[in-house]
Amino acid sequence: MTERMQRDASSRRGFYATLLAMSLFVVFGFGALSVDVSYMRMAQSQAQDVADAGSQAATIVLRRTGDKSLATKVTKRVVALNKVGTANATLTGIDFGTWDQSNGSAGVFTNNTNSPNSVRVTVARSGANSVPYLLAPLLGYDNFAVRASATSATRNIDVILVMDITNSWDPRNFRHAVEAAVRFYDVMLSSAGPNDKIGMTVFTGPFAWAFTPLTPVRGATAAGVRSDWAAMRTASKGGDGTNWPDRCHLKAFADRNDFTDPDGGCYPNMPREYTDEPGTDHTTGIELAAQMFESDPDPDAERVMLVLTDGIPNGIGSTAGTIRDATGYHETRWAEYRGPRPHSTTAIETDSVQIYQALWDDMRVHTYVVSFVKDGTFLHEMPHGQGYFTLTSDSTALVGIFQSIAESLPMAIVE
Repeated sequence: MTERMQRDASSRRGFYATLLAMSLFVVFGFGALSVDVSYMRMAQSQAQDVADAGSQAATIVLRRTGDKSLATKVTKRVVALNKVGTANATLTGIDFGTWDQSNGSAGVFTNNTNSPNSVRVTVARSGANSVPYLLAPLLGYDNFAVRASATSATRNIDVILVMDITNSWDPRNFRHAVEAAVRFYDVMLSSAGPNDKIGMTVFTGPFAWAFTPLTPVRGATAAGVRSDWAAMRTASKGGDGTNWPDRCHLKAFADRNDFTDPDGGCYPNMPREYTDEPGTDHTTGIELAAQMFESDPDPDAERVMLVLTDGIPNGIGSTAGTIRDATGYHETRWAEYRGPRPHSTTAIETDSVQIYQALWDDMRVHTYVVSFVKDGTFLHEMPHGQGYFTLTSDSTALVGIFQSIAESLPMAIVE
């Protein structure tokens, strides 16, 4: 009896040892599975992060330079600087295209190398570069592949330039302002999305006009926007016309309201300015730009306003515009905005700051302000969002300033 009990006890010990070994194998297997599943998830997440970073970097470079080769180079550099697991992923694809986002929809990517505004990047660790498991090799599994794609694009953007066309501009300086506006347009065109829009208001005295309604950037050339901007001059006065950029030979002061010879005065293709309309009221161009933003059907667009002036405000008298009204002249070429009369210099400064603040609060309009020669405290208070104030006394610098602003426009990345 004792001998049989000893044999049974020995048998049970052998069984328990086998059961323990099997249990340990199962526990180890589940442990290995848990560790490596977590590692796989981490590697996949890292691959997605690398794809995201690469596509966003490429999109930023593309927006600011329009250079696809440089965007590709930057993407390769980003991929090389970020590991997936313990090694670098491989850039397996970089596609340039257009991101068509209409009224807040999810958006559609379409390959387009001619005028791209978005970049799709694909990275992977596969084949010989697959990610090795940590513990699974003990179970006969050596490695796994990861792959991730990301598409980044700049959100639709609406940009309005607000241009001072008062005749306090020296024609040679204003010529540089015109060149700056055209350069801004060209930079926008180089990387515009299908729904990006550009427009312009011009102002003098108590009036502003929608010189260019918000127009799709890609269609703006066909619409004549660039040629209109290149031909832009200061407000037209009655007088003898001469070739731009020379100042027109104005008639005697009393005759500067005579727009019959030549028809439209010195610059017949520009809005008129009568002798009782002196002064500079920045708020008119800004208010008209605000109306243009409000009428835009894309509520999700990034909005940017760039204001150029050659001076601080000059108050508007209560009789400004009387001669215009008496002659029965009504501007029909552009939508017109009439500012308040009278409007003192102090009121213009105060109202300008309040309007800019309201544009930021209500529509998140990023405002840039460029002043030629003149400075003032209120000018520094006008920029909002990512905008800033720039002062220059050299009109030739305006081209570079406008180009820099165009290249640094705020971007909302969508994926």
